[in-house]
Amino acid sequence: MLTLGTHFDELDRKIQPPKERLEAARDLPPMVRDYLRQHEEFETVAPHSRIVGSYAQDLSVGDVKDVDILVRVDGHAEANEPQAKQLILDLKGALDGLPEALGFEGYAGVDIERARRSVHVYLVGRDFHFDLVPCIAPNGFEEPLYVPDRGFNKWIPSHPVGFVALLDGLNTAHGGKMKRLGRLFKHFRDYQMKNRRPKSYWLGALLVHHVQSTLDMSQPLALLFRDLLDALYKQYASLLGREDEATPNIPDPMLGHNISWNWGRSHFETFMRRVDDGRKWAAMATEVADREEAVAYWQKVFGEKYFPSDVTEAAKELAQAGLPGVATVLPSGRVSAQRPATGMSTPSGPTRFYGEKTD
Repeated sequence: MLTLGTHFDELDRKIQPPKERLEAARDLPPMVRDYLRQHEEFETVAPHSRIVGSYAQDLSVGDVKDVDILVRVDGHAEANEPQAKQLILDLKGALDGLPEALGFEGYAGVDIERARRSVHVYLVGRDFHFDLVPCIAPNGFEEPLYVPDRGFNKWIPSHPVGFVALLDGLNTAHGGKMKRLGRLFKHFRDYQMKNRRPKSYWLGALLVHHVQSTLDMSQPLALLFRDLLDALYKQYASLLGREDEATPNIPDPMLGHNISWNWGRSHFETFMRRVDDGRKWAAMATEVADREEAVAYWQKVFGEKYFPSDVTEAAKELAQAGLPGVATVLPSGRVSAQRPATGMSTPSGPTRFYGEKTD
């Protein structure tokens, strides 16, 4: 059985965001957060804001173009005070002054619009998006909070920071495999589905469920991904034959309520077709004995551009990284023989062990 570990290392490296986009995700949000914190009319509550979403979860793939930001306000969610719909309007009104504060004339270079639960800000010149989600957090960001729903004009429970902590804990418990598997899952969706894509939070919830209940996390990534797709298809295949247009009820990993209530039937069917194709290709990739044939199947799953045919140079780098005292551990858990120019990394410690002494 071919698990192609080095190939999957290269795949994970290729699908992660480029350095300049990660720098944008690091450097641009503080400008918006500081603007709101200092706003005289739209009052926020300390600690004012918090970054959440895929970037905070370390599950971003491809070109990072957006960051989700919680904006904490005072209120009573049960009493709908302030009214959820009005609060989004108020946040939109506060952000209308953002272009001038950032040095733009009028609205040139900044697009601002309301969404169902947030206000969307697009910095045109940097091709970067923000979703600013107002929230009532009675006990701070670390505990369950409430976000507005403009359509229903009410506040609904959520726990995004708790979900980040859950992912971090599972990732640590499984030696970094959790987030690597999550990035593969998101890339699979993005590559296979140009339209009708399920939401990233739905994918995260599905991933958590199977990591906690069905997957043998001691396996290599190739087998984990194969088993994830197979488990997902078997979990929901029975819905495809029903005549009532049923779709999955995906429970929130933190609070338990159904988060996929608005998943359309046609979109769900498209997702299941892609999962079915993927699980069949992945099964064949792990069953064949020929390396080139296995690579070809994985390229159908992830794309030829992303899944490498030749890993000679990568293998050399891994061999170099194995030399005592020269390896560097990156934040993703990947071991590299080269220290990155920017960002955090941890050099491996030197060793003086030269083999077991024998008499």
